[in-house]
Amino acid sequence: MKKVILSILCAAALALPLTVPAIASAVIEPQYDETFLGELRYKHERLCEISEPKIVLIGGSSLPFGIDSERLEEYVGMPVVDYGLYADIGTKAMLDLSRNHINKGDIVIICPEVDRQTYSLYYSGINMLEALDGCPSLLFDVGASNFGELIAALPEFASSKLDFAKSGSKPVPSGIYSLSSFDEYGDIKVERQYNIMPDYGESSPIELSADIISDEFVDYLNDYAGFARLKGAQVWFSFPPMNEAAVTASDEEKAAFCQKLGEALDFPVISGLEDYILDREFFYDTNFHLNSRGVLQRTALLAGDIIREAGMTDRAASLEWMERFTPQKRPDDFFDVSSAEDDELNALDFVFEETSGGLKITGLSEIGKTRESLTVPRTADGKAVVSIGSGAFSGGSATVLKIPADSSLRILEDRAFEGISLRRIESALAPDLLAASDETFAGADGCYVYVSDELYGSYATDYFWSGLMKYVKRG
Repeated sequence: MKKVILSILCAAALALPLTVPAIASAVIEPQYDETFLGELRYKHERLCEISEPKIVLIGGSSLPFGIDSERLEEYVGMPVVDYGLYADIGTKAMLDLSRNHINKGDIVIICPEVDRQTYSLYYSGINMLEALDGCPSLLFDVGASNFGELIAALPEFASSKLDFAKSGSKPVPSGIYSLSSFDEYGDIKVERQYNIMPDYGESSPIELSADIISDEFVDYLNDYAGFARLKGAQVWFSFPPMNEAAVTASDEEKAAFCQKLGEALDFPVISGLEDYILDREFFYDTNFHLNSRGVLQRTALLAGDIIREAGMTDRAASLEWMERFTPQKRPDDFFDVSSAEDDELNALDFVFEETSGGLKITGLSEIGKTRESLTVPRTADGKAVVSIGSGAFSGGSATVLKIPADSSLRILEDRAFEGISLRRIESALAPDLLAASDETFAGADGCYVYVSDELYGSYATDYFWSGLMKYVKRG
């Protein structure tokens, strides 16, 4: 009896900290419910509410940015649940949350982005707590194996939430990465006409390597599939859309990747890898996010795979007339190259290299190396300055880099600030206009991005920058 009581007390002690998000949500007004992560509760509600056999798509943001669920329903004749979000939560999170709500007759299609992190058991406690903000009932489905991550993240979450509540500046993301961009199916329905990446995505290669397929990730997928089969459901694997401009793998490397995946999974891979490597003009702002034309193409591809694998004889005829779409070419003058006198002066401090979308800063001129402060020009020689390359500031003495609000800068490449004296990057750009990663700041200890109070909330809840806030400060 003593052992039983002790076990109950231990379980209660472990579970107690998990009540904090629920209490905070009740006492403090939700702060993250209008963010991209705020959509998770609505996706989960749709998953739970549909009792009839359905298609459940599990993955990352390439699903809401890459599927027209209503059109897919018309193609296959079954309800569709777009259960893709990711936003740095982790593929494991989406699998765990959906596990208890897969029913007999369901078809689950797992299609994470091809990346070392998404092909792992990575789990972000802080991002999950933000997604739970205002909807603590989701805690019942997060899975006990994730409680440790949530508990560890509670201090940071509570502090951030309290800061926003005190300031009265509830974080509402700018641009497309917000709750308002989703429709009732959980798809992003904001019109996206062109590929807006300056270099079409060429600077961010997709790693199609067999060694990113870890045993622990495969085991987790197989366990999920086994559990689903016991409930009378089927689990299949498909690929995300991938930008052909970013795929550098050889045919042999692609074949090795597919062979390892096919041999490791104990459920079917229903799609051909090459089919999902699409024209660069189909993409939007990342190598996995499609524009509106790309969504139509990927939806048709996936519908065909489902119809064939499911043996939907009543739908097979549709494969003959199913549309194939052509991308819409981006105009050559898509990026504004209007110039100003101060642009011409600022441009003298830099060395540039021309890319497919504009100019990349690759170094400093002799005069630029002597500056204590540098300002990124909007243009140089009539071309937009769109990116900063690796080690671009090596040899310089500047401690401050300014990025004006009207800057055409869009990409901070890996190790952009490595080995230099910069301490302040003063950005007036909205976060959705400026792409960066952890590797951007590699080798640049003590270098931070400073943004205004007005922009800070947008950075803190931005799809990409929310995971980089250790590099961002107010001021």
